[in-house]
Amino acid sequence: MLSQEDRGLCRLFAEMLDYPDSSLPGKAEGFARQLAQAHPEIAGPVQSFAAFLKSQEEAGTLEELFTQTFDITPATTLYFGYHLFGETPKRSVFLVRLQEAYEGCSFSRGTELADHLGVILRFLSVAEDAEFGYPLLEECLLPTLTQMEKELKKSDSMYALVIGPLRSFLQHIARKSVKTGGVLHA
Repeated sequence: MLSQEDRGLCRLFAEMLDYPDSSLPGKAEGFARQLAQAHPEIAGPVQSFAAFLKSQEEAGTLEELFTQTFDITPATTLYFGYHLFGETPKRSVFLVRLQEAYEGCSFSRGTELADHLGVILRFLSVAEDAEFGYPLLEECLLPTLTQMEKELKKSDSMYALVIGPLRSFLQHIARKSVKTGGVLHA
C-alpha cells in the first residue's frame, strides 16, 4: 500500500503522538532529520517540535502538555471514532470494523482502542488493502486532522507542529493514490 519510506514515516509520526517518556526528545530529533530528507517542505514544524522537546528539562512538563492536549480536550482527542461519531453506537461499529481490518493483517493494536490515531498510523504502515486504507485516509483521517490542527493552533499547542505536517504527509499519500487509480503506493 505505501512505500517503505512512507511506512517508516507513519510509524515515526505515531511515536510522536504516544504518551511522552524520556526517549521522546531523541526520537523527535531523529524523526525531524528523516522527515527533512524525505519531505523537506513539511519538516520545519517537526524540527521546531523537536527543539521544544529538547528544551524541556522535566518529563512531567511533557506529560502534562500531552494530557492537556489530547486527554482533557475533546476537540483534540486522539480517538478518531469520537471525532467522527461521538459516543454513539456508530463509533462502536467503527471500532469493530477497524479491529477486523487489523486482524486481517495480523496487526496488534496493543492496549489502545482501535480508533487511536497512533494505532491507525501504525496500521497504515503495514496495511496492504488500499480499498480500506484510502477511504480511511480520505473520509476519516484528513477531515479530522484538519479540524484538530485548527483547534491546536487556536490554543498555541506545540502538538500543532506535529499534526499539521502529519496532515500534509497524509494528503501527499492520498494524492499519490489518486494518481495511481486508488492504489496507495509510491
